[in-house]
Amino acid sequence: HAHVGQQTQTPGDMANILAATAQAIEPATLDPRTAWANAARKVVTRADALHADGSLNQQFFKPKKVVFATEKAKWNESDWANLYAGIEKYGIDPSSWKKIIEEFCPGRDVLFVRIKASRAIGSQGLNRYHGWIGSKDEMSAEYARNKAIGEATGCWKSGILVENDHGHAMAAIRKRDEEEAAAGILPPGKRVKK
Repeated sequence: HAHVGQQTQTPGDMANILAATAQAIEPATLDPRTAWANAARKVVTRADALHADGSLNQQFFKPKKVVFATEKAKWNESDWANLYAGIEKYGIDPSSWKKIIEEFCPGRDVLFVRIKASRAIGSQGLNRYHGWIGSKDEMSAEYARNKAIGEATGCWKSGILVENDHGHAMAAIRKRDEEEAAAGILPPGKRVKK
């Protein structure tokens, strides 16, 4: 409902206003669609995001400050040994990371512990490892299995198995797991949760 003294505008009225504004402020050489878009931006966009002609000010959209997460200290052999011990005791699971940090990796951030675990097992995605427990040797064996799949499918990137848009890595993992199960071959590590 319109308040007293207010006029209700229809979409057609708005288009006419924008077209008139575009003609008034844009040079004749500008494509009519671009002129209309610039005029529309002037009506609906913050002034500091635009140039005077209504075109986008790309600088407005660039980050003013880029922050990268960095660890407090580099990982040494002792840190890696602690991570392996933590995974052997608690496994790879969302509920495990804080326990591993408290007992084995004090002062480390959950994000970085997960990243290191991901690198150690050679898989970007850890979801398929929820409930998986294994020793350092079992993690190394799983790393080798992931590397073989990654190299065969073209999904091995910077020392880690990364799924592509076509699901090639997961399809190869399923096939390998089915073949191993049929042959009675047990994969490294053990599952404490499914």
